[in-house]
Amino acid sequence: MHDIKRRRHVKSVSVALRGWFCCAMVIAGTTVVDAATIENTKSIKVEKLLTLIRVSELETEYDALTQKYIREYEQQIRKSIGSTYADVAGEKKKEIERLIEAFLQDVRKSIGQVETLHDHLKRAYSRNFGEEELDRLIAHYSSPLGEKDAGMKKSAAIEYNEMWTAQFMNQYKARVEKLFQVIAMVAKGKGKQGA
Repeated sequence: MHDIKRRRHVKSVSVALRGWFCCAMVIAGTTVVDAATIENTKSIKVEKLLTLIRVSELETEYDALTQKYIREYEQQIRKSIGSTYADVAGEKKKEIERLIEAFLQDVRKSIGQVETLHDHLKRAYSRNFGEEELDRLIAHYSSPLGEKDAGMKKSAAIEYNEMWTAQFMNQYKARVEKLFQVIAMVAKGKGKQGA
């Protein structure tokens, strides 16, 4: 008899635990769904904010200026090397062209690895602002003052691009000098070296 009571008690505890576990799983599942829903809602708000602050315009302007500066940079390098080694012909000229192109491909690759402004700002706003704060920012950028602020950001982006370009040129200055040294050796027929 004592054994029957103990089995009933174990069975009732087991049923209660299963019931609690099922409730806990439902609640946990709801929490996961709610967290995903909240994150999705937040992501939508961040996208709306980025539209209001005209990030796509900023990015387009930034990309156009960057490409312009890179083209000018490439032309300056080619022009300088071309005038310095105008009398080089044949295999030496082909090797110089190969070295220049390898160098410029590396420059383009470096630029291509930089994250987009949109992605950077999206992560920054998602990480640093809650939903209510995003709502207030959206309200701000929907106002005349916010629109003026967004317009100012475009000017600031252009200024930033000019500063970035100057830093980029300084960063590659030593590599350009090395390229010129290698090309000088090739032009003089002293062998090949990587740029």
